[in-house]
Amino acid sequence: MGMMIISGSPRKDGNTDLLLSILDLELQKNNISTEFISLSDKKINHCTNCEKCNGINKCIQNDDFNNLYNKILNNKGIVIGSPVYVGAPTSLIMAFIQRLTYVSFNNSNTLSKKIGGPIAVGGENGQLTTINCLVDFYLVNEMIIPGSTYWNIGVGVHKGDIEKDEKGKSYIKRFAQNLAWLMKEIEE
Repeated sequence: MGMMIISGSPRKDGNTDLLLSILDLELQKNNISTEFISLSDKKINHCTNCEKCNGINKCIQNDDFNNLYNKILNNKGIVIGSPVYVGAPTSLIMAFIQRLTYVSFNNSNTLSKKIGGPIAVGGENGQLTTINCLVDFYLVNEMIIPGSTYWNIGVGVHKGDIEKDEKGKSYIKRFAQNLAWLMKEIEE
């Protein structure tokens, strides 16, 4: 069992994907298997709170959600990254995590005890608001979040700017090391 890494950026190979790829590489260096998924090419509808997922452990909507949900269930952890859009996570990632939460709640809390955490990338500000919103997702689903030497954030406006953010990259590397350590400790 490994770590799912999910990018909520609608831009493939942008700063969010680049920062998540640093996490991905560091996890692999620490012998953690990973799967990186970008939601940029996925169809994820909004949750309608229909409650029809109750007891069937899937969503009744016909899009890419159930395939991703099954992958998450088959892994020990999930890291979610989002760029800052108008001071918050993207609507794409919000639709995804809201559906994850409802399906999990309605099926004996299937996300409980998974390991992970959020990553946010923004140009000037909004990273902490985005992180806090995503942390709420982890906490309400009873998931375990290790820390880092600072918030899991990066700064970048234009594509590739994140490569110059040495502090941001160091926070993500340390976060990955702590994720790997925690996963190994729990498996023992």
